[in-house]
Amino acid sequence: MGLLENLEQRLDQIVNGSFSKAFKSEVQPVELGAALQQEIDNRADNINGQTVVPNIFIVELGPVDHERLSTYFNTLSIELGTLANSYTNEQRYTAVDLAHITFDLDQSLETGVFRIRSAAASRPVDVVVAASEFQNSTPQMPEAAFAAVATPYLTSVTGEEFRITKSVTSVGRGIEADIQIDDTSVSRLHCSIVLGSEVLIRDLDSTNGTIVDGNRASESVLYDGSIIKIGNITFTYMSK
Repeated sequence: MGLLENLEQRLDQIVNGSFSKAFKSEVQPVELGAALQQEIDNRADNINGQTVVPNIFIVELGPVDHERLSTYFNTLSIELGTLANSYTNEQRYTAVDLAHITFDLDQSLETGVFRIRSAAASRPVDVVVAASEFQNSTPQMPEAAFAAVATPYLTSVTGEEFRITKSVTSVGRGIEADIQIDDTSVSRLHCSIVLGSEVLIRDLDSTNGTIVDGNRASESVLYDGSIIKIGNITFTYMSK
């Protein structure tokens, strides 16, 4: 039996079938599980040989769905967290910590539509980095429509901007880098920027090193206005 079938069976036992009776066109708990797995896959990012995925998830619901599901938030948090941890292990992904699931109300969302925001962090964070929105117009599995919601970026001395829209964003000269820098002083995968409770930059064993605010760094916290030198290229980190 698959992870989603196990989740659906456990939830059904807990609430004596009330989910299947109460929810039709509204958001159904098993759909949250399917969307959670999809969110993990969508945010998976190869960093230094490891596939890193988010572990912090905030599920945003419209007023009707939020009210209907509120009784089960504690149960859903536990069950969806278990699902996320199991799926991460099953796919041989890497997460910085165990999954943490919370729920929030978004008055702008219609019934049957929900959004999952996610980040990679060692504990729950206030700033999240990306969101996927799902709509249940039929009883079938939802399809995701990704929309980046965070606004941090790197800006070059020429004014070019490079938006940071992933929980882990790689920077380098190679085509596999999320932010590609066409300069021979930059390694193919030079460094990565990790968004979480703090924003970190990590050097990926680059040839010429990563300099942050004048200091060579293997890992360093970034602040608004931090000056980053990658090879011979200089950027300023802007938090928003």
